[in-house]
Amino acid sequence: MTTIKQFVEAARTLLTSPSVLGILALLYALLLATLYGFIATRVATVWQVTLTFVFLVLIPIEFFVLQAAILQRARAQKFHWAQILRDAIKFAVVTIPIVLLGFGIAYLLNKWQAHYPAPLAPPVISPREGVPPPQPLHWPTVLLATSRLLLLGVALPLATIHLWIEVAARDEHGGKSVLLRITNAIARAFAFDSVLTYAMGLIIFVLAPYAILFLGKPPKGNKTDFAVFIARLLFAFLFTLIGWIVTLTTLAKIESSLKVPVSAIADAPAEAPA
Repeated sequence: MTTIKQFVEAARTLLTSPSVLGILALLYALLLATLYGFIATRVATVWQVTLTFVFLVLIPIEFFVLQAAILQRARAQKFHWAQILRDAIKFAVVTIPIVLLGFGIAYLLNKWQAHYPAPLAPPVISPREGVPPPQPLHWPTVLLATSRLLLLGVALPLATIHLWIEVAARDEHGGKSVLLRITNAIARAFAFDSVLTYAMGLIIFVLAPYAILFLGKPPKGNKTDFAVFIARLLFAFLFTLIGWIVTLTTLAKIESSLKVPVSAIADAPAEAPA
């Protein structure tokens, strides 16, 4: 119940702070524009190849700056752009092993799928021959789809977010301390409050935009169709942005409430044995 209250409070605070939402929306729109430029630019000339490489470099920079700005706002309630740039570099460094792990998991799942191919669909028959019998459930395909969703869509993103929160919130002192903090951050990523927050966020920044863009009947008329399409894009943009900001903000607040300062633990006197 506390997690839900924190999630709702983070959403209310964001929606009542138009300047904060405007800055983050500008960063998100810049990221989307760069992605579009990277996809739409051809590579027929030297200038177009150069521009493509520039976009390729800007995309991760803008992505990590956006994440750092969200978490900086969640912790300090204001934007420190120098610290945001430093945090963005840290985020990029700690994300590299997660990305490599994701590629490794995807490779292993694809190899597994090659050993258990789905059965071929029955040939199409005429209506006079009757409805073909339903195909039995192919469990390897179900398990593969479930594994991809849980590992690549839930586990790795949650672990990555908590690593971002950890490296942004604490200073690193010594290799052992860093390793211990990273291990604790990954362990906390799969706590109930963290998973619940991420699940609520998925509804807003994934399911809601999908429903807005792809569900519902298309309107009649070219002008109406274009206007509805623009409105759908705008609402999908807002739901994706707001859902992601609220999710990261809530996770950061949960993480900060669970942390105990290291100095306080070290300075606590030990009880004398009886």
